[in-house]
Amino acid sequence: MPWWVTILVAVLSVFGGGTLGSLLSVRRVGRKIAAETEQSRADAVTVIAEAAKGMVEPLAKSLKVAEERADRLNNKLMLAEAEVQELRGQVERLTKDVQAKQAELDELKGAR
Repeated sequence: MPWWVTILVAVLSVFGGGTLGSLLSVRRVGRKIAAETEQSRADAVTVIAEAAKGMVEPLAKSLKVAEERADRLNNKLMLAEAEVQELRGQVERLTKDVQAKQAELDELKGAR
């Protein structure tokens, strides 16, 4: 084998082998960075989900309490409306009674 082939093979081994190793290392590091990025995204999603859950649970409890209070107030309102109707009926009957008594008094005064 000629001497220049030996030198060429030696040079390619030194520089070419390093370049090939660097390329393989870059690919490996790139895959590692991509995997770490995905893990970071997954961790961020978990943190955000936990934070949202922590915010939603108290709001859900407050909403439930507010709905229960609204139901109680609605029941009280319905009872009050029924009582108002009953009182209106009583006022109407009493007004008629007073008018009838007034008519009787007017008759008695006129008969004198």
